[in-house]
Amino acid sequence: MNEFKPAEEIIVGDEITMRRMSHDYDQARYDAIISSREHLLPWMPWAHFYQSFDEMPKFIDEQIEAFNKGAVLGYDIIYKSQFVGAIDLHNLSAEHRRCEIGYWLDKKCTGKGIASRCTAKITEYAFNEIDMHRVIIQAASQNKASCAVAERLKFAFEGTLRDNELLDGKYYDTNVYAKLNPLHINGQ
Repeated sequence: MNEFKPAEEIIVGDEITMRRMSHDYDQARYDAIISSREHLLPWMPWAHFYQSFDEMPKFIDEQIEAFNKGAVLGYDIIYKSQFVGAIDLHNLSAEHRRCEIGYWLDKKCTGKGIASRCTAKITEYAFNEIDMHRVIIQAASQNKASCAVAERLKFAFEGTLRDNELLDGKYYDTNVYAKLNPLHINGQ
């Protein structure tokens, strides 16, 4: 268990807020997954699992429990008062002061800078509020949009893990990007 005090809400800007995952957006989340399934499936195999709305509350219960334990800090992305996706900090290590970022967006909300703005803000949060030293983004090398987010935000490209992920029956390479906390000097 990690010793993090997670934020309930993170304001990204005038139109974007990240709110602790809750059941408030179960229907909107399910609708976004279903309408974006083909867009998500090459990179997010979990999108295949949701065949009915009845599966959504159990998933969110698990996310709430993980949040309460400090294992995964999951947030709903709200844009212009509407649910448009999710972002999280996972693989949190208090001992090594590192974590990873994961995110997805409803297809109709891509290309608006939402993923980049939320990723920048949650990185800032990880550094300044929960004292992470290293924040990592891993993305399939063929997922040009996710790789572009990391590159746009000046995450350092650290290498490619060959045939690292089996997605939809095909192996994909994974690009690894990381950013170090500029407030830490020599790991302090």
